[in-house]
Amino acid sequence: MTAARAAAVVLAALAAGCSQAPPSASASTPASGRASARRLVLVEAKGPGPELERFVPHFLSAASDRGLGAIADARLSGARLADVGAPGETASAFRQANPGDLYLGVTLSPCTVNRHEGRYYDRQTTMTGAPVRVETVVVTYDATCTVSVTYVGEAGSAAKSFEVSGQNGTAEVSASNTEAEAQAAEDAADRAAKKLASMVR
Repeated sequence: MTAARAAAVVLAALAAGCSQAPPSASASTPASGRASARRLVLVEAKGPGPELERFVPHFLSAASDRGLGAIADARLSGARLADVGAPGETASAFRQANPGDLYLGVTLSPCTVNRHEGRYYDRQTTMTGAPVRVETVVVTYDATCTVSVTYVGEAGSAAKSFEVSGQNGTAEVSASNTEAEAQAAEDAADRAAKKLASMVR
């Protein structure tokens, strides 16, 4: 092969390589076209202590699972959502220290608990073989917890809110009712996260 013909072959190969389109950015980054999750900040949470302790972490986790992203917990700042939502230095300072797109406040009302008592009887025999009727008492609780969620965007924008209620999944036997209320609080957290996800998208 002459030198001129070899050079022609090399040039042809280079031209063919350049004509191929490079991989698209969307193929290498499939999530590039997807809207990023909003940044949410929990400003305050009010309600009965034991139930609120079960509600808040469950709410934060459920919100993240529903694609809202991690919600920053800024409750220790002592700020109030009303102040954060109003124009002024207080809101500006808080927003600078806790940047976000939406700021949340939750109020968990005292849970209502209904106690149910059921009795049933069973015939058994004693050691001597004498028949005896044995009474068994079963106590269950139905709990309902209602929570109000309020959120604001830019300072001075109108606040939006919604309310949901949760119930306990199993009728736990509990002398202090706490487990039934805790389950209802967690159910309210799941429902609140679902509702919030549908409203902010």
